[in-house]
Amino acid sequence: MDAILEGREAGNLENDLVADQNLAARVARGDEEAFEELVRRHHPRLSRIAGRFFRRPEIVEELVQEALVKAYTSMASYRGEMPLQHWLSKIAVNACYDQLRRQKARPEATVDTLVFQLASSPSLVEAEDARICAEQILSRLAPEERLVLTLMVLEDLPVKDVARLTGWSVPNVKIRAFRARAKLRKIVGRG
Repeated sequence: MDAILEGREAGNLENDLVADQNLAARVARGDEEAFEELVRRHHPRLSRIAGRFFRRPEIVEELVQEALVKAYTSMASYRGEMPLQHWLSKIAVNACYDQLRRQKARPEATVDTLVFQLASSPSLVEAEDARICAEQILSRLAPEERLVLTLMVLEDLPVKDVARLTGWSVPNVKIRAFRARAKLRKIVGRG
């Protein structure tokens, strides 16, 4: 029975890859309806990815648009070796990473400010306050550290998927995650 299910899943994957290849070929030929279909299918996922890195809706939408434009102009390079969803996710992750690097010069809250906010806010248990605090702490990390932790922790992706999305090796992802966690512990005063 398991072999039958595995065979069906493999067949579905092959069918999905063929469908992705066909859609990509239509987009590469300039078929506007095909591109609209691609956007309709993948916009929510790309928005979720960008939303994990950035809070402001206009930045999220800008990054999604950037990823979709990049996908459109690069569609001829899509070979169908992976699902189109994974290929597009990688483009979105790269757009987010580039944006994190661009924002690196932006002044951030100091650790003293973060500690004061934690100590003086009885409502910190509220989800929004906790999310804002987490964003402030994460903003203290280098872009690649924030990228790896966001993908592994918030997106709950396994190391091999993070490696595939970032183009880094599996050992490199593990090392970056280890160092990022160590730096986080120092920032919050637990290391």
